[in-house]
Amino acid sequence: MKKIIIGFFLTLFALNLHAQKTAVLVAQFGTSNTEGRTAALDVIFQDIKTAFPGVEVREAFTSPTICRILEKKGIHKDSAVDALLRLHLEGYDKVFVQPTFLLDGIEMNMLREDVEKVASFFKDVKVGEPLLSEISDFQQVVSLLQDRVPGKNEAVMYVGHGNQKASTAAYTMLGNMLKAAGIPRCYFGTVEGWPDLEQSVKQLEGQKIKKVTLVPFLLAAGVHTHEDIDGEWKPALEQAGYQVEVFFHGLGENPAFRQLIISHLKQIMK
Repeated sequence: MKKIIIGFFLTLFALNLHAQKTAVLVAQFGTSNTEGRTAALDVIFQDIKTAFPGVEVREAFTSPTICRILEKKGIHKDSAVDALLRLHLEGYDKVFVQPTFLLDGIEMNMLREDVEKVASFFKDVKVGEPLLSEISDFQQVVSLLQDRVPGKNEAVMYVGHGNQKASTAAYTMLGNMLKAAGIPRCYFGTVEGWPDLEQSVKQLEGQKIKKVTLVPFLLAAGVHTHEDIDGEWKPALEQAGYQVEVFFHGLGENPAFRQLIISHLKQIMK
């Protein structure tokens, strides 16, 4: 009888150890801009670690270019595949991969492909959805953006990254939802999608707008904010006759946006 009891508790202990071999991988596109990385991406990673104190939390940057740039600066960031293989070698058999991407676009597809390459090494791997995946996500983001209401003869232009996929229409959807919520003169443009810079300037025509605030609709205020938004969009709008101000902060600096990412992770961890 004593042997049975001892065996029972040993089995429970083994099962408990097995249950502990669970990890979270935070997949971020990354940025080579130190300020943007520190103010947004590092804080997102830390918030997720704080939200799941009993779980091993790791980070990966999915942009090979950014990883190479950072490596030259003495900063190493694992790719998604490298981070997953490292977890496998350390004995983790269940991994929840949560991207911090805003859209279900090219980067999201590449992340899913990377996970699929090494999925056979794990008992279970689940990939979470990007920030804007369901109507409820859009509604929550719109409610957060309502804090920034342009004054008379002013406009706010949110500038996202964009892509050449259908998911780039998410920006237009957000603009329409803000308009439906009664928030005037809030527009969306994209660096690499639609509306582009030219179309974005046209959105402002005939509105009696004198001042435009450019707000990066990006997780971190990195290279796109400094080189594209401040370096190209601002001069183009000034040439068109507008007074322009640039907001140098990414969405990841807002605690409410970080909680939206964490809520997506909680969904796949249920």
